[in-house]
Amino acid sequence: MLIKGILSFPALFTPKLAQGATEPKFSAVVLIQPTDPIVAQLQAEVDQAKQNTFPSGYTGSDECFGAYDVKYAGKDYYDPRFSGWYVFSCSAKAEDRPEVVDVNYNKIIDPGSVYSGMVAYVNANISGYVKGRGGIGGWLNGVMITDEAPPMGRLDNKPSVEQMFASVAPPVPTPTAPMAPPVPTPAAPPTAPPTPSVATLQMTTAAGGATYESMIAAGWTDDTLVAQGMAIRPSFA
Repeated sequence: MLIKGILSFPALFTPKLAQGATEPKFSAVVLIQPTDPIVAQLQAEVDQAKQNTFPSGYTGSDECFGAYDVKYAGKDYYDPRFSGWYVFSCSAKAEDRPEVVDVNYNKIIDPGSVYSGMVAYVNANISGYVKGRGGIGGWLNGVMITDEAPPMGRLDNKPSVEQMFASVAPPVPTPTAPMAPPVPTPAAPPTAPPTPSVATLQMTTAAGGATYESMIAAGWTDDTLVAQGMAIRPSFA
């Protein structure tokens, strides 16, 4: 059965030992508005479980579903805001941990993100048991936490971050000094063009018409030009 309501006393990540119990269990309580159609369905499931388990008449001492005012009457955690509501409780053995997911089916692993007061869907079964005096139990399978805002706020009375630190003035931001613009790197002075070579030799016909400048550019030197008969030294050089 799928039950939607306000989650209370969730023990979904670590099994806990309830008062009077002999073994730790995972558990959850769902608070349900009296106008919710699920109330009638839950009561019908409980009545059917009683008939199946106690055909001679119900003699159990515990039921997983009932009126909030009856179940929590006189308790120090009784909350008058839920007067007239109904309560469904369910549990799972320590070796049968329930699934806990968000509305996108992502598994929730942070226990601090699940607290009393959240709106949740709880999947559970209802059946009778005869251990001790017997009763009608709710057996927890899994919980889906919704994105709905808790209508009654946190039921564990734990304050929000804003409430805890409301008296602390927010820090004054330190002004950041403006960054100086980068100093431009001065451009390198233009490189003077190379001084053209000045012919100091007179080319001969052996050079085949090549000029002195072209021969020098090709790697020849004055000495090699003269030695190979490509040029002669003028008498004024």
